[in-house]
Amino acid sequence: MDAPEDRHRVCWYSRRTPDIPRNPGGFHTIEDGHLLFCAHPMWFPVVGYEFDVRNCASCEYFKPIRRAQAS
Repeated sequence: MDAPEDRHRVCWYSRRTPDIPRNPGGFHTIEDGHLLFCAHPMWFPVVGYEFDVRNCASCEYFKPIRRAQAS
């Protein structure tokens, strides 16, 4: 998965918020007017919205969303 939006769709901890920082730097992913970020319980209290979904590409805590099996 190359695009941050693709990674965001399959990550258990991914979240989006309409609250965009005043001075978004090159380390934020904004899609459809929402800030995409990782809300992993170990990292979020430390870095908050600064943990961009692009960091999830090599994160050892990445947890994919379970998909319902087709019957």
